[in-house]
Amino acid sequence: MKKTRKLGLFLIMSVLIALVSSPLLATNWLDGQFVYPYNDNISLASDITSALTMAAPAAFAFVAPSSDWVGIGLTYAPTFLVSYGVRTLLKGTITRERPYQLSGNDQKQPSDNSDFNQSFPSGHTLMAFSSAAFTQTQFSLKYPDSPYKSAVTLTTWALAATTAILRVASGNHFVTDVLAGAAIGSALGFAGPYLTHLIFREKENAPTLMIGPSVALQVSL
Repeated sequence: MKKTRKLGLFLIMSVLIALVSSPLLATNWLDGQFVYPYNDNISLASDITSALTMAAPAAFAFVAPSSDWVGIGLTYAPTFLVSYGVRTLLKGTITRERPYQLSGNDQKQPSDNSDFNQSFPSGHTLMAFSSAAFTQTQFSLKYPDSPYKSAVTLTTWALAATTAILRVASGNHFVTDVLAGAAIGSALGFAGPYLTHLIFREKENAPTLMIGPSVALQVSL
């Protein structure tokens, strides 16, 4: 539990540092070192890795007992929705050109220009890291001894990291966009299952699904 709390504090601090230090209106030295032209194929690959990461919590269908499925779903759904809401709010509030809009790097651009000037933060990265952090935290809190823990969590984090790299390589984002997305997503992904764990600390209070001759949902408050 103490390790989980330390992880949460670390992620919160990462979010604050990312938001305060990230150059929202200009390209800094770090961003300037990794500016690439837009590439459709790499962009599509990042769509796929992000989607796979967001689907990672489905692995609990094979790891957790059926009685826990509803509780996991009710935890992941708001975590996902809040993450998407934060992503949308920040993109709609903060104006930042994408790398492929920069002069000299704008030879090729996506046909859909609805995302122009919405570079910060990387939404793909935010959602991917939110799902990865959710999966890691859920395993740590509920199934720390599961034989699938290492394989599932390592694969999920690898997919999230790959998504971040591909978003930069595809010309969609600057490095600081994906760093901020990773930090914010990780914090939100940790917060969802951790807060749920605190609220339903007593096992009998957690929503459970009873499967037998009939299927029933039990919620005790």
